[in-house]
Amino acid sequence: MDNPSLTWNEFDRYFYEKHDFYQMEWEDIDLSNYIVSASRFGGLLALILDDSKVIQINSVSVKHRIFIYTSSGVLISQIDYGNKKVKGVGWTLDERLLVVYEDCSVMIYDIFGEIIKTVLMTQEKDQELVYRTVVWENGIVILTKKDRLLVIESMDDPKIMEYTLPLKLGAVTAMEIILPFFTFSGHTEVLISTLDNRLYILAEKSEPLEIELDEGIVDLVISPTGKLLAYYTTSGSLYVVSTDFEKNYLKFNCNTKGSPKQISWCSGDTVLLNFEKNNLLLMVGPSQSYLQYYYYEPIHLVTEIDGTRIISNTKCEFLRKVPEVIVPIFQLGVSSPAAFLYDASEAFLNVTSKGDETIRMILKNRELTLAVDNCLEAAGHSFSPEIQLKLMRAASLGKTYLDGYYHDDFGIMAKDLRVLNQVKTFDIGMCITYTQYKKMGVGLLIERLVNRRFHYIALKICECLAESKDRVLVRWACDKVKSSGSDEDILNSIVSKLGKEKGISFASIASVAYSEGKKKLAIKLLDHENSASQQVPLLINMQKPERALIKAIESGKADLIYLVLLHMINDPDYSEEKLFGIIQNKKIAINLFVKYCKKKDPGFLIKLYSELKQPTKIGLFKIVESYQTNDFNEIMKLRNVSSMAFSSSKNTFFKKMTDENIKFLNFQKQLEEKTPLKVIGHTINETLTILIKREYYKEAKRLKKMFSVPNERFWWVKMKALASKHRWKELFDFANNEKSPIGYEPFVDICIQNSVSDQALKYIPKIKEPITKVKYYLKLKKFELAADVAISQKDQTLLDDIRNRAPKNLKIPHNI
Repeated sequence: MDNPSLTWNEFDRYFYEKHDFYQMEWEDIDLSNYIVSASRFGGLLALILDDSKVIQINSVSVKHRIFIYTSSGVLISQIDYGNKKVKGVGWTLDERLLVVYEDCSVMIYDIFGEIIKTVLMTQEKDQELVYRTVVWENGIVILTKKDRLLVIESMDDPKIMEYTLPLKLGAVTAMEIILPFFTFSGHTEVLISTLDNRLYILAEKSEPLEIELDEGIVDLVISPTGKLLAYYTTSGSLYVVSTDFEKNYLKFNCNTKGSPKQISWCSGDTVLLNFEKNNLLLMVGPSQSYLQYYYYEPIHLVTEIDGTRIISNTKCEFLRKVPEVIVPIFQLGVSSPAAFLYDASEAFLNVTSKGDETIRMILKNRELTLAVDNCLEAAGHSFSPEIQLKLMRAASLGKTYLDGYYHDDFGIMAKDLRVLNQVKTFDIGMCITYTQYKKMGVGLLIERLVNRRFHYIALKICECLAESKDRVLVRWACDKVKSSGSDEDILNSIVSKLGKEKGISFASIASVAYSEGKKKLAIKLLDHENSASQQVPLLINMQKPERALIKAIESGKADLIYLVLLHMINDPDYSEEKLFGIIQNKKIAINLFVKYCKKKDPGFLIKLYSELKQPTKIGLFKIVESYQTNDFNEIMKLRNVSSMAFSSSKNTFFKKMTDENIKFLNFQKQLEEKTPLKVIGHTINETLTILIKREYYKEAKRLKKMFSVPNERFWWVKMKALASKHRWKELFDFANNEKSPIGYEPFVDICIQNSVSDQALKYIPKIKEPITKVKYYLKLKKFELAADVAISQKDQTLLDDIRNRAPKNLKIPHNI
């Protein structure tokens, strides 16, 4: 078609168009007999027989099944749900199917009917049944027949919240939700209308907000923006209000018999009502204008962000407000820079001079950049590949006249159109618009393609848009693992395609292989995994801890080695002997195991040392352990064990030291039994100090002799002990009792430290070195005594130095 505006309908100051996407592939489908649930963004359809209707079905294969179709009516799978009763069906954004059953169980399926997850909304013992439910893209609201309102906001992390219902809830006529990102609370709000002309707004941890209405609500639906609410009443009127009910935007009397089967939003502020019994699709605008479409077959409406998908028995259509950028290009009788550029491009094709003249006119008006941009954007929004090509050709022509034009925009749009036109093909059946494509993002589009096993198309799109191919390749490999064929063939196929790719997670592929019961294949796949952090946990789950330990040690990561060791310790299949046998030749594993046991399980460590025939380590560990208790008997027990261990290892040094320590402990124990002293836990020096301070000289001498305390050390200890008690006379007698093995300088120092100069002077004459005597005399300001030493030594230089230090009033001799 040369001009798409020929199919437009002017409505409420805007233009609307209805585009045929597909003639449906399915046969013998009468939508009036089915409940239909559609995935947003041109996604899949789920059909299930409507058991509220009396239908003559001869085929058993149709009963108790959910049928999954593309938007082009191509059957993907059938899900047999047995004898359960389905109360609600919905889709997540990545096209997982949520099915709510009457018994309050929720099952999540992939598009081929594999169960991904099961969630129980209530306990089985409660025997609650679902009365009504609303399913949205990742959540569920259930109203039970026992008047409980249960909400899950994320099926990825299914936490069940219970909302407070009004005390007397009338018969419910409709239920709808406002998504969390549209509410002030950040949580889902639930709207419930009742037969007694009331509407309740329910939120978590809030009392119900009650709104009294003039008439009862039959059905209600929130707009895609979350700002508007459309509802249909018992009197046949359509209302549009703000979701806070502060503003009334529309009241429209439909003047039709019966209630609509469906209400849907179309392009923001327009409402569609599907009166199936009247074969009528009624479109109502914000200014009360309306447009009627007649269908002579049942239809199902799917609200999209930029329009409405219309599914019928025979075709899939899309009704939308014509994007504003397209209107001035194709609207008859309207001129715009983009329209001029489009005409100029067509003129160039027809080899006329008008094209160049037109472009120069646009350029002169400084509107060529705008014209190019508008043609590019219009190409994205156009359904027809032919029109897309013409608009892209016009944009390409225009940008050749522009210096400094950002050409990347043209390339990006060209790639986007390639992607859109590819996924909209009949076989794939994704009828997405440019607006939806930009909203959903490339990531979600690729995820949907991969979920449908269009791996090749997904890879080509990744290459076209310079996106990472990793997840596509991994998903292809996972699907390959699930296929029939020998392990060897599957492995070779995967490795040949993915072996040279960087960043591929072979562990995730191996995990799928293991879950499919292909254990040998899983292990072989793991050998190609470069990340030990992914290898090791999976090997543990696969009951291959010994292989996991080798991989963990090769990685050098202590946390992974600990992970494997802890698994083995807690695994009943691994006896102590088996565990020790596995790690005995692995030094890093032994070291980490020892470190763990020291903190968590000392007994296990002793068993390890015994198994490894390392008695010295047993002895040392018992010594350390003995310092961690205050119980004397326990200490002695541990020290004796150490002694025996050192004896077994023939370590004479450790044996002698331990036996000496045991002997000393016994000495201390006897002291405590005979005296009021508390000495256990103190060293020999400390024990000597205590004995001397408390005047137990006999015991001190016995201790000195028993443990061969060197005389020099004994003198140091006794000197410090007596000085600390200020027993100066006793200290002087001790120093004079025999020749000091430590000299007399320490006696002078300790007296000076205790500020007893008179006592210090007693020891200076005993010092041999004259210069040391002078140093101490000067320190004590005894200049005359210092001078006497210098004179006695006939040291003139020393005498001169003393005189210079002395106060002037002291008469220090000038000459010797």
